[in-house]
Amino acid sequence: MFVRSEKSHPHEQKSGGRCLERAMSLSVRTAFNSTFLFVLLSGTIWGQAGLHQIALTHVIVINPLETSPHSDSTVLIAKDRIVEVGPSNTVKIPPGALVVGASGKFLIPALWDMHVHTDNAERDFPMYVANGVLGVRNMAGVAKDVFRWREETASGKILGPQIVAAGPLIDGPEPAHPEHAISVRNAAEGKHAVQSLKAMGADFVKVYDGVPRDAYFAIAEESKKVGLPFVGHVPGSLIVVEASNAGQHSLEHGAYLAGGSTYEDEAIKQETSGPDVMEEAQRTGNFSLIPEDIAKKGNALLDHLSHERLTELYRTFVKNGTYLTPTLVVQRTRVFVDEISKQPDPRRRYITTIEQEAWKPENDMFSKYRTPGYISYQKREYEETLKGIRLAQQLGVQLLAGTDVVAPYTYPGFSLHDELGLLVEAGLTPLQSLQTATVNPAQFLGIEDMGTIAPGMKANLVLLDANPAQNIANTKKISSVIMDGTLYTRSQLDDLLNKSAKIASSQK
Repeated sequence: MFVRSEKSHPHEQKSGGRCLERAMSLSVRTAFNSTFLFVLLSGTIWGQAGLHQIALTHVIVINPLETSPHSDSTVLIAKDRIVEVGPSNTVKIPPGALVVGASGKFLIPALWDMHVHTDNAERDFPMYVANGVLGVRNMAGVAKDVFRWREETASGKILGPQIVAAGPLIDGPEPAHPEHAISVRNAAEGKHAVQSLKAMGADFVKVYDGVPRDAYFAIAEESKKVGLPFVGHVPGSLIVVEASNAGQHSLEHGAYLAGGSTYEDEAIKQETSGPDVMEEAQRTGNFSLIPEDIAKKGNALLDHLSHERLTELYRTFVKNGTYLTPTLVVQRTRVFVDEISKQPDPRRRYITTIEQEAWKPENDMFSKYRTPGYISYQKREYEETLKGIRLAQQLGVQLLAGTDVVAPYTYPGFSLHDELGLLVEAGLTPLQSLQTATVNPAQFLGIEDMGTIAPGMKANLVLLDANPAQNIANTKKISSVIMDGTLYTRSQLDDLLNKSAKIASSQK
């Protein structure tokens, strides 16, 4: 987002409410436990469980880094690995292999959603698999839940995507997410927080808006010492380029246009030493003061946006290997929530009644205190964000597809395809957009056996009925999914979705 800090309202924060990023998005988690889910889903895959070799024949292979597809190809899979890719008239199919005729279909690597939050794993995980999203980066959660899900999906105890996880995030003295945050006030506490995350088994460190300046740089230094990447928001006490230079591996939400504004230093000064608008809002009961303040500061930043400064910032990102995760799908939803909330959407069958009620603009904390000036600012910011993403791509900044599920009107698995479409709308080609969910995550995470279709790669693949290189919306036209070498047909994927819908319905 352009304005980097949208904190929760004081009366809701003090009562233990979530920060604005995930406010009012509620779910009931206890109706179906993980063991039951595994039993429920395992019946859909028994038909393929004993097969150790699969041959996809006469398929069109699309590797996102290659400009031309490989037509009439055969892809051989043994157990959980791709063993051969070549012309169908030359590849020999082993006796006993399951032959899947795929003439006229398109094969892509499995997709990753690089910014998610999981509140309802029993419902969410089948939705990811059914949408070909076989990897997720969980950007914060309760450690005992997130790390358990990571291990259970990896071992096959439950069906779900590969998970890389932060566990608790690191925030300042008054954390916006107290239920899954480590609060730090100074450099010593920042260093200790990183050490504790390493001991927990976190895959990376996530920093949040309220981290004090000295603590931030201690976190950056300690993360390097213990070998954990650090990612997340840019705290309000830093200019954007400082985060990149400190080694922050990814910046979440938007194009970070603030770093391209000549007003950035003044905005930080106001953020760190100006009047506390939240306290005033609480004192007066006028919570519209908060969006009005955000709009005022955001418009000032936009008024002083410099193409030259933004270009220099993005070139620094390229030099430092700093990735951007725009999460356009959630930003667009917040801008156009009034229209989106009124449109019928069949995907709402996967959302509990409580969640759907909380998503409504009159209930969601992002929406219910809006002013006309704030709405106008949001639209302006979104248009500039699209331009910024286009420029970043042109200059070689690496982008990651992420959705910020479980924000209002986002859907596990489904919204990743929406994000790919919005990246194309921003100016990426379909293949460039596809890279943000395949090869870019592989490179970012340092996982060498995923992101492309080649011998030795993990057999995580999505078979499509139409060409995504011509129209990125074709990633939604899924014929089947191969996960760890197991084939899930269209009917089996539909079974997974139906079970997710039943779980949501049972939880009301």
